[in-house]
Amino acid sequence: MFESTLTREARVIVLLKMAVMVLFVLCFVTALASGYRAYYQVLSLELRLIEPTLRSGSVVETDVIGSGRTTIDVRVELIQGTHSEILFVYRLPGNEWASFDPRPQRASHSVSVTPEHLAGFENGEAKVRATATGRPQWMRLPPPTVREAEVEIQRE
Repeated sequence: MFESTLTREARVIVLLKMAVMVLFVLCFVTALASGYRAYYQVLSLELRLIEPTLRSGSVVETDVIGSGRTTIDVRVELIQGTHSEILFVYRLPGNEWASFDPRPQRASHSVSVTPEHLAGFENGEAKVRATATGRPQWMRLPPPTVREAEVEIQRE
């Protein structure tokens, strides 16, 4: 008549349930962070020029920070009117365990402009463009991140 309708679970089963819940919550949080990193692959892109005049020996620098989820390609080009010349291209690799490893990847690259880079250009206004492009994730290719700097070309 006064028997309890509640059944008591063994302590092992209760601990096992708690461990599974903790594991589930950790996987859920990791999946949310990984999804954000898949959507926003290029966290930062900087283009630096020592001076606004571009001549032989001028240095063009880029810094890129990626989410680490996937590989990012960075291309820097010099554009004047309809003519363009690629100054350099490099690749920022992703993390080995990209879905679980939240560390961002960083890379810097610089190039000294040579007379060959400037051979097809005239003296005058131009622009240097840096473009960072990620990889498709979840059938979506994120838009490229672009930075531009106006320069004055001076050929010798």
